[in-house]
Amino acid sequence: MLVAIRSGFARGSNSRAARTRREPQAMSAIQDQYFRNLDSDAWAVRESAFNELFRNGADAVETLVAGASHSRPKVRAACIALMDHLGDARCCEALERALRDSSPLVRRHAVHAVGCQECKSHPLPMDISGAIVERMLGDSSPRVRRVAAHQIGLQPYDPRAVEALQHVIAVSRDAGLISRARRALCE
Repeated sequence: MLVAIRSGFARGSNSRAARTRREPQAMSAIQDQYFRNLDSDAWAVRESAFNELFRNGADAVETLVAGASHSRPKVRAACIALMDHLGDARCCEALERALRDSSPLVRRHAVHAVGCQECKSHPLPMDISGAIVERMLGDSSPRVRRVAAHQIGLQPYDPRAVEALQHVIAVSRDAGLISRARRALCE
């Protein structure tokens, strides 16, 4: 099943040139196959598609950005999760949308992908602290809020983040969130 997909991202010196010459319908068919595989009930099929996209590196970013708008949350979450390592400036708009996705799984992966700059070759050109603080203070999912608090602790100093963390410690009843906020403040 993945043999057809592999032909969509030829590796080597001509990969970018080959991709730009490819007809849009062919690229769309390749992306659709990745999305079907990422949505599969079979773990091995999902894992294989995920790993292949990861191996394709920057060449896969177009597919990840397209997948971030897919109708199925499992596909959106996988594409956003891959942006943690493969994300670049092309991903910023998709990541900002994913931070407000209807699925908590997608939002959690988006918070991690936005906040984890260590994994990327270049920092994302966006207001990282502002985006993460917003999720920590306003997300409906406790798990997303906890991941956001953790990610805030990994960012460079930002007074908005300090104020938000102190607010969480003062008013939250979620012990897990309070613990992460304290750790982020190095208390």
